[in-house]
Amino acid sequence: MVCVTDIRKVNANRVGLLIDCCIQAYNAFIGNNVSQCVRTRVTPPEGFELLDCWSGVDAVFGRDKTVETYGLMFRSTTVPWCYIFAFRGTDSALDMLDDCGVEPQEFVPFNSDIGVPADVRVESGFNDIYKSGDRTVAPMRRQLFALIDKYQASTKPISEIYITGHSLGAALSQLFTLDLALSRPTIPTVNINFASPRVGNGAFVSFFEENSPYPTLRVQNTYDAVPHLPPTELGFEHTPSVYLIAFYSTDMLGKIDLKASHSSINYKAVIKCAGESDEGVCSAKRLLVEGKESISSERPDVQS
Repeated sequence: MVCVTDIRKVNANRVGLLIDCCIQAYNAFIGNNVSQCVRTRVTPPEGFELLDCWSGVDAVFGRDKTVETYGLMFRSTTVPWCYIFAFRGTDSALDMLDDCGVEPQEFVPFNSDIGVPADVRVESGFNDIYKSGDRTVAPMRRQLFALIDKYQASTKPISEIYITGHSLGAALSQLFTLDLALSRPTIPTVNINFASPRVGNGAFVSFFEENSPYPTLRVQNTYDAVPHLPPTELGFEHTPSVYLIAFYSTDMLGKIDLKASHSSINYKAVIKCAGESDEGVCSAKRLLVEGKESISSERPDVQS
């Protein structure tokens, strides 16, 4: 599978589950205390419980580097034990457009003894958040692998991992997915991410596909500007498998409303609508989102 527009051709239940987990990762983050994981604002999806949070050092979306909550870990309440890692993104498409760096750098796995081809390059801002720490917090990837090893050694060991993220979180989720495939290759892993920017160059995509034996699926709104960054002219590419949807704001800005086209809440509404459609596609001139703002959704143009 490379590109589909019919939700019936993907695992619709899993797509719906994971966009909800992305939204919960945003809920755990509040602007007046960015380092605190606010568990009371998190509603675990049905059949799962919240286990842990992790943080990262924001090196892209702030003038000063700050420690911020970046994700949530859930576990199924019944066997086999399925674990979900959900990464938060930026809450504004404009932040992503303004601050997305394009300088490529090498990718070094958590298990640094594993060789990575010299031509594999990833976007530096995403990679810096993933690999960097400071005097008060361990690097994000060290926190993530500590959680993996902790629960793998518990009485409820990992049967399968779902990894997800929205926006910046989608980029981080793909770095973690590749790292996990290289550093803990026996753990079955599925990645479904939303509104992802391009993470690395063509060599990165090839290396990712060769070393990640389990599926990775991008979910992308054709009117969302963020998946078009960083530009292909600088050598950046997407992983190939994508489920396309198409929606935009019904207000006066319409298709140029960057925030509406990137919103995780709107992604969730269109995914739910598509799942309820007999055609597997959400076609609605005015789709109410949480009873408030409305968006227009249509059959995607696969050329977008």
